Amino acid sequence: MNFPQLGHYPGPNKQKKSSEQPPRSDMERLYSMDIKFIYQTIRAEGFAFICICGYLFFEYVRPQSIYLWLNVLPWVPLFIMSAFLFHCVEKKKKVDTGHGINKLMVLYGVVVLVSSAASEYSGASFNRLWTFFDWFLFYFMIVTIVNNEKRFYIFFLSFLIYSFKMSQHGFISWMNRGFAFASWGVTGAPGWFQNSGEVGIQMAIFTPLSVAFLLGISLYINKYWKIFFSLFPFTAIGTVIASSSRGALVAVIGVGVLALAKTKHFFKTAIVAGLVGWIVVVSVPDEFKARFETSGEDRTSLHRIERWEQGWETMKKYPVLGVGHEAWTTYHPRHFSSEVKGSKLVHNIFVQCGTELGFAGITVLVLLILASFVTDYKVRKLAKKMENRLYHSLAFGFDFAMIGFLISASFVTVLYYPYLWIHLALVVCMHNSIKRTYKEQQLKERESKLVGEAL
Repeated sequence: MNFPQLGHYPGPNKQKKSSEQPPRSDMERLYSMDIKFIYQTIRAEGFAFICICGYLFFEYVRPQSIYLWLNVLPWVPLFIMSAFLFHCVEKKKKVDTGHGINKLMVLYGVVVLVSSAASEYSGASFNRLWTFFDWFLFYFMIVTIVNNEKRFYIFFLSFLIYSFKMSQHGFISWMNRGFAFASWGVTGAPGWFQNSGEVGIQMAIFTPLSVAFLLGISLYINKYWKIFFSLFPFTAIGTVIASSSRGALVAVIGVGVLALAKTKHFFKTAIVAGLVGWIVVVSVPDEFKARFETSGEDRTSLHRIERWEQGWETMKKYPVLGVGHEAWTTYHPRHFSSEVKGSKLVHNIFVQCGTELGFAGITVLVLLILASFVTDYKVRKLAKKMENRLYHSLAFGFDFAMIGFLISASFVTVLYYPYLWIHLALVVCMHNSIKRTYKEQQLKERESKLVGEAL
C-alpha cells in the first residue's frame, strides 16, 4: 500500500492568546478536552449514542467480569438492544451511513452462511454462527449511530481510554515485578483480552492510534493533557514488552519502522525513534530476547508451523468454501495426527479464514482490509481540503494500527475477536463523519454565495 508522506498535518497554526480571538467552535471545545462540554455533548446526542458507548465500555473494560456483583444482567446484548430501540424512536435527520465496507460485510456474511450449509459439519457451523454475526450486528449498530463528528470523537476517545485502562494495568503489573520477565506475560480482564497475547495485539493497535490522536489534538490541549495522552503509547509499549508476546513486539517495531520511512521530518523522527528503540532494547528482559533466538525451533514455533502446514493442506483440499465456518476444530482431529501436541487452532487469521471459508472467504477478508486502507486515504484527502488536523493524523493512525494488527494476528487465532471488526467500524465512522461535515460546509458555502449574488 502506497501511503502518503507523514509529517505534514493540515490545520490552523497555534494562535497566541488574545481577548479578541473568535469564539471556539464545538469541535474545538471537544478537542481541547473541555470535560463539561463533552458531558453536555454526550447527553445532547441522545440515548442511542449513550447506549452504543455503554456497549463499548462493557465489551472492552468488562467490569461485569471483574466485579461479580455486576454480573447480574447480559450487559452487552442489553446495551445493543437499547441502542437499536432508541435509534428507532429518536427523531433525527436521516443520515447516509452507506459505505463499501458495509457491502463487503454483507458479502462476508453470505460466505459464512453458504460455507456452513455446504459443510460436512454443518451442525457445528450453524451452532457457532454467532461468532461472526455478533460482530456483524455490532458493526452495523456502530456505523449507523456514530454518524457525525461529535459522536465519532467521543466514541473514539472512549475507545482509547478503555485501551489505556488495559495498558496502565499491564505496565503497573510489569513494574510491580521489577520489570522482570514472566512466562505468562500480563493478563487483562476476563474475556477477549485475558491472555497476554491478546493484550499484546490490542496494544499493537492502540500504540499508533494513540500517537495519531495526540498529534491531531496537540494544538488544542494544555501541557497536562499532553502529559496524560503521552502515557497512552508509553504504557502500551511497556505492556507489549511485559506481555512476552513476540508477535506483538514485532508488530510495534514494524509499525515504528514504517512510520519512520514515511515521515518528511526523517532526522528529527529518527532521533526520537532511535531513543525509543534503545529504551525498548534495554527494557526487554533477557529471557524475552532468548525467545527470539529460538524462534522456529522451540515447541511453540513448531506447533504453529505444523498447524499452518495442515491448514494449507486443507485449503487445497477444500479451496472454494473450506470445511465450514468454525468447523476446523471438528475436522482437524479426524483428518490429522499431529506430531506436536497442543491446541487444534491454526494460529493465523488468514489460515483460520482459509481453512473454514476457503478462498472465497479469504478474498472477501482481503478486500475488507484493502477497503480500510482506501478509506483512510479518502479521509486524508478530505482532511487536507478541510484543514482538519485530527482526521488527517487519525487516517495515518488507522493505517498503522491495521498493519500492527495484521502482523501480530499472524501468530494467533483471533479472526472473530473485536480487533478487526471494531477497527473497520471506526474507520467507516471516521470517513462518514468527515464526509458529512464536508458536504454540510459545501452546502453552506453555496447558500452564502447565492445570498451574496442576490444582494
